[in-house]
Parts: sequence; structure tokens; C-alpha cells
Amino acid sequence: MSEYFSFQWHITDDCDQRCKHCYIFSENNCKSLDSMNWEQMQEVVAACEDFCEVYHRLPYFYITGGNPILHPDFWRLLELLKSRDIPFTILGNPFHLNDEVCRRMKAYGCQKYQLSLDGMRDLL
Repeated sequence: MSEYFSFQWHITDDCDQRCKHCYIFSENNCKSLDSMNWEQMQEVVAACEDFCEVYHRLPYFYITGGNPILHPDFWRLLELLKSRDIPFTILGNPFHLNDEVCRRMKAYGCQKYQLSLDGMRDLL
């Protein structure tokens, strides 16, 4: 069996939180938020599959952003990955997670969800 080759994939800058540790908003330079369109996302999946085929690996995606759940094609992307049997992990914040969203991500094959927390306050 082939080993996995992991790709960390930033699909959008969009996020409705402003965590202190986030690199997207760290410079406060009024940069416009970037986001991949659906055609670009399909091209990335195909290119990663081609790369993995050449090097006899299996693709694995760590999908991140801002908050990838907010991307307008997020569920479409998960459907594409499921149709290609490509496993993935989501890296985001917990603010849009609920039972329905978690069940849906699991149904599409999400193996893990890495939470980003903003909580370095003094406890005393």
C-alpha cells in the first residue's frame, strides 16, 4: 500500500472571527480577502492527484483558511474529495460547528477537525 502525501490547502481568507494569533489579520493592512473559485479548486485536486500518481503516493488534504467552512463551495469540495476517495482534515475555528455540520463533514469523509482557539487570557 502506498503512503500518504499531505497537502495543507488554504482555500479562503474568509473568517468572521479576528483571532489574535491569526496571520491573515496580523498586519492590519486592509488587505482584501482572497478565496479560490470552484475551477481553481478542481484544478488543485487534479494536480495533487497527478503528483501523487507520479510519486506513488496517496493524497491527503488538510483544508484550512480563514475558516474553510465559510467558503461558498466548501460542501461541494468535500463532495468532490469523497467521490475521489481522498481523506482530509479540516483546520478551522469552532464557531460554526454544530451537530448537523459535524455529521455532514463525517459523512463526506472528514477524519479530523483541528480547532483554532483564541484564549490566552490571564486566569487570575
